[in-house]
Amino acid sequence: MGEVYRATDTRLGRGVAVKVLPLIFEQDSERVARFEREARVLASLNHVNIATLYGIDKVEGKHLLVMELIEGDTLADRIARGPLPLLDALKIARQIADALEAAHQQGIVHRDLKPANVKVASDGAIKVLDFGLAKALAASPSAVDALSPTISVSKGTFAGVVLGTAAYMSPEQAKGAETDQRTDVFAFGCVLYEMLVGRRTFQGDTVTEAIASVLARDPDMTALPANASPKLHELLCRCLEKDPKRRWQAIGDVRVELDAIVDDPHGLKLASTGVGRQPLWKRVLPAAVAGVLAASITAAAAWMLRPPPAPAAITRFSFTLPNDQNFTRTGRHSVVISPDGANVVYVANNQLYLKPMAEMSAKPIPGTAQDINTPVFSPDGQWVVFCSVPEGKLKKVAITGGASVTLADIDNPYGVQWVDDWIYLGQGAKGIARVSASGGKLETIVTAKPGELAQGPQLLPDGDHMLFTVARGTAEDRWDKAEIVVQSIRTGERTLLIEGGSDARYVPTGHVVYALGSTVLAVPFNVKTRRLSGGPVPILEGIARSAAVNTAATNLSFSATGSMVSIPGTVSGGTGLLTLALVNRNGERKALPMPPSPYYHPRLSPDGRQIAVEINDNDKDVNIWVYELAGTTAMRRLTFGGRNRAPVWARDGQRIVFRSDRDGENESLYWQRADGSGAPERLTTADRSTGQVPESWSPDGSTLTFLRFGSSTLASIWMLPYGADRKPKPLVELPVKSASGRNSAFSPDGRWFAYESTESGTARIYVQPFPPTGAKYEISPSLGLAPVWSPDGKQLFYEEVPGGRMRLVAVEVRTQASLTFGKPTPLPIEGFTQRGSRAYDVTPDGKQFLVMLPPSETASGGTGALQLNIELNWFEELKQRVPVK
Repeated sequence: MGEVYRATDTRLGRGVAVKVLPLIFEQDSERVARFEREARVLASLNHVNIATLYGIDKVEGKHLLVMELIEGDTLADRIARGPLPLLDALKIARQIADALEAAHQQGIVHRDLKPANVKVASDGAIKVLDFGLAKALAASPSAVDALSPTISVSKGTFAGVVLGTAAYMSPEQAKGAETDQRTDVFAFGCVLYEMLVGRRTFQGDTVTEAIASVLARDPDMTALPANASPKLHELLCRCLEKDPKRRWQAIGDVRVELDAIVDDPHGLKLASTGVGRQPLWKRVLPAAVAGVLAASITAAAAWMLRPPPAPAAITRFSFTLPNDQNFTRTGRHSVVISPDGANVVYVANNQLYLKPMAEMSAKPIPGTAQDINTPVFSPDGQWVVFCSVPEGKLKKVAITGGASVTLADIDNPYGVQWVDDWIYLGQGAKGIARVSASGGKLETIVTAKPGELAQGPQLLPDGDHMLFTVARGTAEDRWDKAEIVVQSIRTGERTLLIEGGSDARYVPTGHVVYALGSTVLAVPFNVKTRRLSGGPVPILEGIARSAAVNTAATNLSFSATGSMVSIPGTVSGGTGLLTLALVNRNGERKALPMPPSPYYHPRLSPDGRQIAVEINDNDKDVNIWVYELAGTTAMRRLTFGGRNRAPVWARDGQRIVFRSDRDGENESLYWQRADGSGAPERLTTADRSTGQVPESWSPDGSTLTFLRFGSSTLASIWMLPYGADRKPKPLVELPVKSASGRNSAFSPDGRWFAYESTESGTARIYVQPFPPTGAKYEISPSLGLAPVWSPDGKQLFYEEVPGGRMRLVAVEVRTQASLTFGKPTPLPIEGFTQRGSRAYDVTPDGKQFLVMLPPSETASGGTGALQLNIELNWFEELKQRVPVK
């Protein structure tokens, strides 16, 4: 019907979509009339899930519609990557139903609903497109693909009327009969089925074959997710009824039914109320027949044929941590439940807390007040083993408290398991080791191959085979690209089970559960043959873990009795969704109206009106986006092609510098106009096996500092003069071989620069004159990261991580003549997420800070409601949602 272009409304300063009627149709009065009819249709609709019409115009003889610009993929794009998770599909379907209901109330039938006509924004919101359209007549219908064309044949000119896209037509639409809102209900069913299954409801390579499938074939309902509610099966069957009289009569009824399904997507409430039990006559017939034979046989038969006992009730509740407690290290294992399900132990405020299930509160375990992680219960539930970070020791302590007992010298563990009299530890590049529960030396039982990291040891019941994760490389997403394997301790024979995921656990229900991002998946597993017997199914979402650094720990634990405890959250240091917020010096927060995304490296423009930020979707789609704080326009993607990271604004605010591999080489420096006009310009060429990260401009804009790093090169700070001579030069001479420097920041007067370096053994903040004279000042007395100067140059801010919780620190400084500085003072700005080179920025007036917040932190200020989620009889839910054959 038309060609659609992305454009800018220069009067209002916003992006728009412009739909233009092709010139070949400008002389076709029917086409022009249809085009104008679309405008009238769109103008009559005002709904959050329907694309908005801004206006209609005619320019240089061309008819055009100016419409809302909708970022994101089409639903067809999403489905092309595979079936959608059940709850995602239901939420999208719910919004589509809302849009259709609004149109039907205005007397408008879509007649061409299909995945390609649904846009899915990055925040999950959907927009239905092309309302009320009658599309072009295909010159040769038999040669047209059944998925893409929308066919319109006029009555009186051709025999029969076919309007719509073949694969999504209702039977009455395909026959050319009169249509009403029930034809949209049928198409809605086709779209929902396709989201859940990943393929079209009615197949056909040509229009004729697709129409024949619609008219004569029934959809394969066995392909629906096995863990879906029975109500969803019923809803789809009624949507796809070929007789419109037996179909849902109104999309509003479908919407109401969807609401109930979204509330119980897996039908667990149905199961708990006994829905699906056999009819009464089937349950009593065997006993009645046996009664005719003999009373004794009756009793035996009744016993043998009795209905299976109802599954144990599934109960969910949360335990909220007191306000004075914070989880210490959710990037490592921080919670565990005892084998009998009677107690939970978690790590908060750098020590262990015991939460009995029968009690309302938790209490610290005496003797564990130190920097610790990875607690694990003994098989009898009376002891807890843990790692003491400062000492590099594996220890155990009674749950009643007391003196802890040292078991072994260890590195930070990559997962721990206690089985019988042995404790098994993942040791990364060293493989998997074990130590006696009474203490002793570590004994390596699985040797990692060169370049491998071994994580999450789980000894299987046969006592010989070990289930664990193997990761390779140093990339941030290495744990989501890892392999889950089973290996014989005796022979060393290894079997690959799962590609993509980590921190696997064997569950006695006949499953393996593992993590991918912040989602936990389950897959049926035959422990005797050590083979999978089905595909993975997502069972938990939003679990706090670390997929980018440390040990890929997933904060989930289950007991032998079937209870489960978890810490909700996102991926620490990985690609979980975050929110951007402005925080004032009192710690009061205001979340920005930007969709949650995997943000990195947020930077404010020099005038404080815009934000440049990296959005990194698991290293697959990495680009720079720009957002105006006024909120008058949507977020705008700045970069295209390659992976583009780490934005830094030029001093005049006209350009943004970033690192990119767009030319197929190492990550070098580029810059581009911030308004998106013009092509990116290359500033540097990285040496082989190295990369570069832009960091700070001098106040006069003459010098850019950047980080230079590589697999065989020390990370160091370089500078790039901006002028005729753009030859990079080293800026910071590292005093020791093991040191690394980064996160450089110029002072507002340009006479000093701050940076972090590990030359003392831990990262600390240093300041040097610019240009360097050999003088150097250590600002932070202990761990310090990512320095930034206040706009007036009177303070220096940096990050520190007491107890694993990020916070900002301020240091008073004077830069005239010589540098003098005061004592570091913590600010009430904490709980933000560290990602990229620096995780925060300062507004030009110095009154607020731009930070990235995880979901566990509230937008209003202070710490969010940190909690443990507990589910009793979790095994029953697992068996229902992921049946074992």
